[in-house]
Amino acid sequence: MSRPKGEDQFNRKRLRYSYLSVVVSIGLVLFVLGVMMTLLYQARTLTEELKENFTFTLFLTPEATEAEREALQTEWSMAPEVRQIVFVSKEEAAAKFQKELGEDFVEFLGYNPLSDALDLKLNAAYVTPEVLDDLQNRLLKGKIVEDMVYDRDLISAIHKNIGRITSAMLASAFILLLVSMALINSSIRLSIYARRFSIKTMQLVGATKVFIHRPFLRQGLRLGIMGGIFAALLLAVLFQCTRQVYPELAISLPWSLWVMEVLAMTVVGLLLTAGSTAMAVRRYLALKTNQLYE
Repeated sequence: MSRPKGEDQFNRKRLRYSYLSVVVSIGLVLFVLGVMMTLLYQARTLTEELKENFTFTLFLTPEATEAEREALQTEWSMAPEVRQIVFVSKEEAAAKFQKELGEDFVEFLGYNPLSDALDLKLNAAYVTPEVLDDLQNRLLKGKIVEDMVYDRDLISAIHKNIGRITSAMLASAFILLLVSMALINSSIRLSIYARRFSIKTMQLVGATKVFIHRPFLRQGLRLGIMGGIFAALLLAVLFQCTRQVYPELAISLPWSLWVMEVLAMTVVGLLLTAGSTAMAVRRYLALKTNQLYE
């Protein structure tokens, strides 16, 4: 009697180790997915900040009156494209330019060659070459607008490179998701392999497929939840360490982001474990009894 009992204990111990390895595998995979989501969020945040800090300068005609300038400023301050619009007088521009040059060019020339201007900062969604061309055409229709100046080549280069980087990161995330599915599927199949004889026994005594699937699906969902909790703890440690080492990133790494990523990781983990469990159980149900020993 001692031998069967010892074998039974050994099998239960091996099964526990198998479940532990599945939880760790799922947790690590979900953690890497969480890191990828964080990087994508950071890239998007930095891109928006960069775009929203570009300055677009509208030079006004010398004949522009204060009333006309205020009307134009009020009109465009309500436009969806504009985040901020600031009036810069030619005296303020000359003082700033003089400070940068280190020379009083107004005194040297005898007059101020600069023009009154409006400095615009746009919302990130509108800082694209196509939108800017259309916006420039609309602004230049104003009778007191002389010219619109911005670094077109720099914006085009940034827009193009950001698109490439975003595409590369999304492709990497998709590949990582496929690898995650393969790893989780492999881990789940190994854990169910140890119970393949129980599956076949239930099938032979007349249990329905739904009845056989149910306990394994429950177990798979539990493993997915535990893997999600493990990944959430790892991601929380990463967030906290990053916020402490780089305090300037605290704003772009809010805990609300962590909560959303944890929810996303848990949903992904549950879907993958449920799908992998169902496929593994279906596979062993389709095998003949002699094939279980192979």
